Amino acid sequence: MNPFFISALVVLAVVSTASYYLGTKKNRWIVSTMSRQLEDALKPKTTNYVNIGGVIGYNFTYALPAPYTSAKGTITLSPRHSLLYLPVSRLLGIGDRFFVNVFTKKKFKGEGHIVDLKYLGKANIAGVENMERRDVEAKGKKFVLLWRKADLASTLEATLATLEDPASLRHFCAYHETGTFFMHLRPKAGQIAETVQSLVKKFPEYLESGKE
Repeated sequence: MNPFFISALVVLAVVSTASYYLGTKKNRWIVSTMSRQLEDALKPKTTNYVNIGGVIGYNFTYALPAPYTSAKGTITLSPRHSLLYLPVSRLLGIGDRFFVNVFTKKKFKGEGHIVDLKYLGKANIAGVENMERRDVEAKGKKFVLLWRKADLASTLEATLATLEDPASLRHFCAYHETGTFFMHLRPKAGQIAETVQSLVKKFPEYLESGKE
């Protein structure tokens, strides 16, 4: 057998093994970082994490203290451990993603959304064509504010203005029909603390005081 071919196989095996080890370690660190930051923001009473794909994803559920009841979400990660799929995922723009729904029994003033303009078509917002809309910009990033039932324009603008890194936000929603706050983020290096904490602090402004 060609010595060059054998050497190439050995190098490929070494690189693949190193890539798997380092990628796995990095993804575990990112999950640990994001989960710790989310727990710091929501202060759950109990937590449960379920692996959904080796080192590329987790589902989680929290029991929360009042005025919230629970949180359910998903963390999906770039396949850093795979020498084959990582370049493909980068080419397709697939990176780390974070989704969480926070539930409450309190009544909402109305329905409101902050959506990355480029993501609007994928947000699957029912009846979006009938909602009030305002296009805004935050630190060079374009967003769409949507609301109905109550005039939440100023609340949505104030919420967006609190974010140090608005580019990490894909979609925030206060949804009155299911009593849910929804956050979809594109984390950078596993960092979600500032964005999540800023959004959570604004939750009460979307709720009717004293009503369930």
